[in-house]
Amino acid sequence: MNGKETIWKNKLYYEGLERAIAQPIPEASAKELDAIISDTENDKDYRLVLKLWKEVIAPLDVAIAFIHDNRVLPQEKDLVVNEKTSAPFMLPDEIYDILKSLILSTVGEFLSVLPIDSNDKKALYDLVEKGDKEGFVSLLEKTSCDTTPLARLCSHCMDDVMAGLTMTDEERSYALDHLVGALSRNEDDENCRVAAAAMQPYIEAKDKNEPPESIDQFSEDYFDLLMSQLTADLHYYWNYYDLYTLKERNLIEPLFEHPLAVDLVNQIWEEYKAALEKEPFALPDDFFDWQHKSDTPKEFFYMDNKLKKKGVDVLVAFIDWLADKGYIADDNEVKALFAYRLTGRCRPEGDELPVIEWHGKNGKSYELIYLVRYLSDRADYKKMRRFFTGPEWVKDRDSSYANSADSEFRRKMEEFYPEV
Repeated sequence: MNGKETIWKNKLYYEGLERAIAQPIPEASAKELDAIISDTENDKDYRLVLKLWKEVIAPLDVAIAFIHDNRVLPQEKDLVVNEKTSAPFMLPDEIYDILKSLILSTVGEFLSVLPIDSNDKKALYDLVEKGDKEGFVSLLEKTSCDTTPLARLCSHCMDDVMAGLTMTDEERSYALDHLVGALSRNEDDENCRVAAAAMQPYIEAKDKNEPPESIDQFSEDYFDLLMSQLTADLHYYWNYYDLYTLKERNLIEPLFEHPLAVDLVNQIWEEYKAALEKEPFALPDDFFDWQHKSDTPKEFFYMDNKLKKKGVDVLVAFIDWLADKGYIADDNEVKALFAYRLTGRCRPEGDELPVIEWHGKNGKSYELIYLVRYLSDRADYKKMRRFFTGPEWVKDRDSSYANSADSEFRRKMEEFYPEV
């Protein structure tokens, strides 16, 4: 692959990204959406919600998906390097041309797979940064190393770019898989089903030339759905900010200044910053020492010995994971109370301890039952119902429902505590 071909492919990549942002949904669906918006001139909130999706959230969602699918991110590196397909052949000058087309943080990730001294890796990185192709080729040849892992990454990167550029409008409309609602008729996506159900009364009323009765509630429900999508996309963008090129940022960030979005983006940014600055959850190193043990066993489960074997760091990581997945609130006081409920160690202050709200999958209590059954020396479901609120409690013998817990939950808990 020569330098001209690399430049051409990058030109196509950015043109493809621009098209994706300019037209995030297929033309037919866009026209149908415009017709719905124009038919709702007297329903200001509803119209603004639809415009927010069409003009901000759909383009942002498509752009992020387009970039992610057309470039190798660091977390995908090992998968590509270890592929069992035939290794591509690339000359050092071809490798340089591709590396030069990437952002520098990705160049560093790519060069890290070479089986050479770290000083040589740094020198190669510096030569790419300076644009010294001759020096790069000379040094790479001098190392006499196996460039296969690097060639795999370079080849995969450019193949993915071309695959993305040859997609049809339908295939390129990633937003339809996430949030197009009734327009997509996507029965396999929960968000689409929720949106479609919310939109249905309006569509039926429109077909009958009747005023929709649920328009206010629809606007509120759909707005909440859009806020969740906008928050997820912004968090992803900010988490991987350093991996985006300046041109990619310049194409994406004008969306944040849209009149309908600017206040929402600022609000989500402040919440994002606050979460980053939040004090991390921690338990004392001597958490499991005897002097911390409570003398009121009615307030905690008998889990202490199983948890103690893996230590404090594993318990903290486990509780952080539960909070990150939304099973309990991401609040340090709630986490500390949860740790006490499991172990009887370090009782929080207060005569009456509050209950913890548990958010099980689909509003069920199966994951909590699984936790109590397999971590407890003696599973006590009466305590479980007393310590926690929120889920729909199952009837009959609770333990029989443990294996109805979400498979990811079971797998992750067994990673933390394999002996259970």
